[in-house]
Parts: sequence; C-alpha cells; structure tokens
Amino acid sequence: MSNIPQGFQKTEVGVIPTDWEVKKLGDCLLQDTDYGINAAAVRYREDLPVYLRITDITEDGRYSKKSIVSVNNIASASFFLVEGDLVFARTGASVGKTYLYNPEDGKLVFAGFLIRVKANPKVLLPEYLKYYTQTKYYWNWIRANSMRTGQPGINGNEYKELTVPLPPTKAEQTAIATALNDADKLITELEKLIAKKRNIKQGAMQELLRPKEGWEVKKLGEICSLSKSRFNPISSIGNYKCVELEHLSQETGRLLGYADSRDLRSQKSIFKKNDVLFGKLRPYLKKYFFAEFNGVCTTEIWVLISEKDIESKFLYYLVQTDKVIETANQSTGTKMPRAEWKTVSGTEVSLPTSKVEQNRIAQILSDMDIEIEALEKKLEKYKMLKQGMMQNLLTGKIRLVQPVYKEN
Repeated sequence: MSNIPQGFQKTEVGVIPTDWEVKKLGDCLLQDTDYGINAAAVRYREDLPVYLRITDITEDGRYSKKSIVSVNNIASASFFLVEGDLVFARTGASVGKTYLYNPEDGKLVFAGFLIRVKANPKVLLPEYLKYYTQTKYYWNWIRANSMRTGQPGINGNEYKELTVPLPPTKAEQTAIATALNDADKLITELEKLIAKKRNIKQGAMQELLRPKEGWEVKKLGEICSLSKSRFNPISSIGNYKCVELEHLSQETGRLLGYADSRDLRSQKSIFKKNDVLFGKLRPYLKKYFFAEFNGVCTTEIWVLISEKDIESKFLYYLVQTDKVIETANQSTGTKMPRAEWKTVSGTEVSLPTSKVEQNRIAQILSDMDIEIEALEKKLEKYKMLKQGMMQNLLTGKIRLVQPVYKEN
C-alpha cells in the first residue's frame, strides 16, 4: 500500500501536493547566474563601496556588520546588488549559505566567492527561494553535491540544477514567504532584546565591581588558586563529565554540552561543583563556566578555586571584568598564544571585605544571567517553530491558500 496521502505526489524533493510542481532553479531565472568581483578587501572607507564576503553572511542568511570592509576597484559598479538578488556561497566550509539582498543593509558589492541568482518573480519569488534554501532538503542537496576532492564547492551551473517545489500560484508563494518573514521578525526582535539585556548586564557588572570605599585591593592570586592535584571527587561508577573549550560558549558562560570519559588521564584537570572554569588560550579568554557538577577539563582551561575570604560566584564575575581579561591578553605563550598564570595572578582586583556584600553583588548579576538564559531558551524555541513552519509550508503539508482543483 502507498503511504502517500490523497492529493499528494512523490517527487525528487519529497511528497508535495498534486497541484504543485517541481522546477529546476535554472528554469526560474531572469538571467544566467554570475560571479562576484575578484578583488581584495580593504579597510572600510566611507568613500568606497561596502564589500559583501562569505564571512559577512550569518548562518541564518543575514548580513553581519561585525567586520565591515570596503572594496577599491574600478569595476565595482557592475557588482552592486539590487533588490531581489540572492547570493549563494560557492566554496569552502560555508558553501550553500545564502543571502537575499535587503536595501536596508546599504549598497553592497558582492565578492567573487559568491554567486548571484536573479529569480523571475513571475515564476519564483526571491523571498520564497530564500526560505527554501534554509530547509533540510536544500542542505541535504548541498552536502550531496559539494563533496569533491579537496575543498567543497558548487558552481553556478550546478546551482541551476537545484530542484524547487513550487505552489501553483504566486499568491501562495507570497503567503508562505510572508508567514516565514513574520516568524523571522519575532526572532530578530527577541535577539535585539537579548543583546540589550546582555549590554545592561555588562554595564551593571562593571559598575557593581567598580572599587568602592572600604573595599580592599588584592592580587588575583591571593583570592584564588589553580587546581593542581586533587583526589578524584567523582564516583568510579559511570562516565566522567569532561568539559572542553568547544563546550563553552563565547562571552555567555553557557555550557553547550560535555564529553563522557572513563579515563582520567594526566592531561585532565579535576574540578568540583562551584569551581570557576576559565579558558586560558588567549583567543578564548572569554569562555568561562561556573561549575554545576564535578568533572574533568582539558589543560586549555584553568580551574580556579576560591579562597576562604571570597565567594565562588563573586570570583566568577570578577574574572570576567575587563581588567582581568586585558591582563590575560598581555601574557605571552609559545605555539598557541596562551595566558600565563604568573602574570594573571598578579592582577590587582578590588572586592568587598564582607562576604554578605559579595553574595549580594553576585546574586544581582546571577539574576540577570537567569533572565537572559530564559530569553535564549525562548529564542531557541522560536527558531525550532520556524523550522517546523518551513517543513510544513514549503512542502504543502499546510496550505495558507486553499487549492482550487479543476473539474474533469
């Protein structure tokens, strides 16, 4: 018996409604695909065009202004993006990433490792295509078609072979794109709120930890020490939770996961609940974690143990301050740049003599972290809901425009 529901058909892109069709991307374009300008990026200047590179496109297909650069080339005028242009990354680890040009992002010249696609809006709406390039089917197609010897890549002619499921009317494409765009707006607004809360927390942390009258000045090495030799605090039954740098998020203190290991080898550092974990490789100094369980970590992470006169949670926020980070950044190292404890431990820090006041400050900041974490979980939920919407809307499982079937 067939598992295909009535009113649906099986196609190369999966099961879709019988009134939908599958077209190759190349059959839905106003003109042939073209490549960006082959020119080097230069430091940003207001009198030069802004340069759009693969690295300026986020994983969710937006333009990032974190490291804005320019391009200085006489041919730049031929490579400005216009409304409706969608660019595809054609090589490297980011192959498959897409960005639909938004005029609000300003005038952009696209780089040579990007391929421009101009969809014919009478056949395929650019907004609909943008969301299709975020689906699981699209990414499965990318993986299958980019696997080559050496560096992964997909060229313009290969992208034209991408198959796209299309509703029978432009109205239905518009309805789908609008619904998903509304979901994106919710996600964007929540991201802005989280960024605002993080900035407020950062400002509060700098203010609360700013030296006050009656506070004492000590060297960091006087209020905490490094974990060296410890008896294994973990039960021998079961696996050990092993935290590595990759498990710590950058600048949030969030634990993204951990590895299981039954082997406590010499290169593993033992930590206990309420210890402060702090990345000591200089590129990862803002990776930290207030231990919530006993475990082990790699030698790229310091395990800081608070002394009796300082609360562990207060220490956790203290090592996040600019002064400690800047001192750690000045430490030298061989091979992989790393901070050195003999330098960092000499950092002078101010702290209340009262542990009650230390706890009060730590609690204020901890409450802010809890609020931010709740918003981050809400954001993840929104993103999962959007993925579900795409799966249902872009395969016709849910119809926003009622189909009209012709009578035989």
